[in-house]
Amino acid sequence: MSHAVAEASGAYALLSGLDSAIHAVFDPMHLSGVGSYWRVVIMSLLAHIAIFKAIPVVTNLLVPRVYGPMNAVDKRSWCIFTLTLLHSAFDSAFILAYLNNPALNGDKMSGYNEQFEYFLAIVLGYYIWDLSVCLSDYSNFGLMYLIHGSLGVFGLLILTSRQLQFYAIPYLLPELSSVFLNLRHLLKYAGRTDSLVYKVNFLLFVVAFISLRVGFEAYHSGLLALNVYRGNTGNAFYPFAVYFAILGITLTALNLIWLRQILNAAYFTLFAGSSKKATNAQTRKSE
Repeated sequence: MSHAVAEASGAYALLSGLDSAIHAVFDPMHLSGVGSYWRVVIMSLLAHIAIFKAIPVVTNLLVPRVYGPMNAVDKRSWCIFTLTLLHSAFDSAFILAYLNNPALNGDKMSGYNEQFEYFLAIVLGYYIWDLSVCLSDYSNFGLMYLIHGSLGVFGLLILTSRQLQFYAIPYLLPELSSVFLNLRHLLKYAGRTDSLVYKVNFLLFVVAFISLRVGFEAYHSGLLALNVYRGNTGNAFYPFAVYFAILGITLTALNLIWLRQILNAAYFTLFAGSSKKATNAQTRKSE
């Protein structure tokens, strides 16, 4: 018994020493959240890896006719989009719960909520996993996704360090649009691109993307940039406030680039396909 207690005490002392060492390195960089939440982030990362490993088993049990015939590349993509869908749903639901939080909305530059910060540490674990996917599958995701993931990881390091927490809301709430985006990917792999569900889902994605990413996120990005320009940065380390202003502008630019591609896809999904079917029907009728 005493041996077990001694081992537990030794492990606790080791973790405490590691906490102190990490704080000593990152606190002078104004990133105290690294020392406060590194264990939460690691556990979150490991949990996402475990879920990713479990998805093939669960999918094969639930929809074997869809998943079974896929090749290895498509199966990996299915698992990535499934985990991203689950995270987007979790992410947006939690953000919605804090949408009107008095502590965060009362002072957008310095507002703080400890429970919200803990949630952001969990989100950081996912973003690290997501960044690793963008790196390992770079040929599929490309530079824009890599930039998006890298900006997100560093942004969350700041948000978990008692700075600019309110801006997690306009930057993460648009993940709601990703629910529809990832569902669209899964429907494509399931061979349901001609279904009404696919088209309705894609329409919802377009509406959510424009209203949340191009509208809500860009609006708050502009307000933040204006505050930073006026020197109103609250308790945030000034370079980090500047970074967040640049982050908002960069995300808006990426969203506008993606919007053109999305609207083009929307035309072919919602209108061109129907026109083609009508033309084919008219041709058959003429024959």
